[in-house]
Amino acid sequence: MPHKHLSPKVMRSDAVAFFKKLLGETYVLTGEADLKAWGTDWTKVFEPKPLCVVLPSSTEDVSKILSYCNTNELAVTPSGGRTGLCAGAVASDGEIVVNLTRMSKIMAVDTTGLTLTAEAGVTTQALQDAAKENGLFFPLDLASKGTCQIGGNIATNAGGVKLIKYGGTREQVLGLEVVLASGEILDMNVALRKNNSGYDLKHLFIGSEGTLGIVTKAVLRLMPKPRNLQLAIMAVGDFISIPKILAVCSQKSASVTAFEFFTEVAHKIVLQRLPGARTPFKDISPFYVLLEIEQPGREPELEELLEALFEEGLITDAAIAANSTQFKEFWGLRENITESLAAHGQVRKNDISLAIDKLDGFVKALQVLLLSKRPKDMEIVFFGHIGDGNLHINYVSPKTRDSKDFHAEAREIEEGVFKLLASFKGSISAEHGIGLTKKKDLHFTRTDSEVSWMRMTKKMWDPKGILNPGKIFDL
Repeated sequence: MPHKHLSPKVMRSDAVAFFKKLLGETYVLTGEADLKAWGTDWTKVFEPKPLCVVLPSSTEDVSKILSYCNTNELAVTPSGGRTGLCAGAVASDGEIVVNLTRMSKIMAVDTTGLTLTAEAGVTTQALQDAAKENGLFFPLDLASKGTCQIGGNIATNAGGVKLIKYGGTREQVLGLEVVLASGEILDMNVALRKNNSGYDLKHLFIGSEGTLGIVTKAVLRLMPKPRNLQLAIMAVGDFISIPKILAVCSQKSASVTAFEFFTEVAHKIVLQRLPGARTPFKDISPFYVLLEIEQPGREPELEELLEALFEEGLITDAAIAANSTQFKEFWGLRENITESLAAHGQVRKNDISLAIDKLDGFVKALQVLLLSKRPKDMEIVFFGHIGDGNLHINYVSPKTRDSKDFHAEAREIEEGVFKLLASFKGSISAEHGIGLTKKKDLHFTRTDSEVSWMRMTKKMWDPKGILNPGKIFDL
């Protein structure tokens, strides 16, 4: 079992009856197919076994649900769009899945103060659309934006492709409303940009993976729309050139809004698996960089920037998106890697981060490690948000391979990667979180003292341990 099972003080049938009376029978799911679908996320590693799934429509509903569960010591798994990649939303041990999909209202858009207030079940795409309709911009941008919800983004402190300019989820949150394990509603949902009046408690819940409370509403920052975005895809001969490209962009005062990279293997798989995908290059290159910049005024033209990169020998070829269709096509070569890998074979993922000045040394050491450990039928696929030091390492084997054997082999490599990462003072999770899949590896990133303080924090906010038990660490 992934965690110690709580001993509920109420019969399953009595709990289901309570939830049906509170929410209505339609919004309490107990069928086997529903439990499997709503009790898991994109990891598909742990078998979902929730007691039931409940779909509240308000903060008050969530409060009553948690109060009942706390009194009766029923474990709870908070749930949103279920696009997580570390089993943070998996209910595998009789938990009550509390899914916030019905809480999908955008309450207000303030075009003067540049804020948006929304319930936790609103998708990231809906937030972007609401901002756009008001002539503004919501900068959180994820490949899963059509499905993932802002509550889940906050719970995992999601990153995304625009982090290099705008920051991740944490930087977008001004206020939160959170329901605690006891059912108490903690109202921190204010739109203040300056509030130096003691501890800023909302930051405890951002990235806590639903272990301290359930986020029900948020006030989010909006931005003026970017003006005159330009996009180029560049072929690069070696990895060491990639951070140097970023340095040139900074030296030239380019306003970089995204800086992504992927490898030759990733590029080939997308071209093979994504219908309609095409490359702008005649020859295949070992690495590619996707560079998006904003050119509203005196910033250097993209052509000028590319000329400088050619002159310094940092790129071997480049293509600029000439219209909106090409813009979408170029981005598709990066954003569809995950989907293409899933179609290509079995995948095990690492989501790691390092200080940018340590990237080259780490990648060189990593290549040596992989040469000695990688099985012949396993492909290693790299891509990521290189502008903020985030690498995604994907171990890929044919779907015909025995799954247990594949994961055992990938795990052996993974442990070596994490040990190497610790020597470079990196993190085993840049943006996906810890969940169930990485808690055994938390020591590679966090000291014993840090984990001890995390446990004490958890016990203070959730004394009975009902909220997402077994995630991040065991109590």
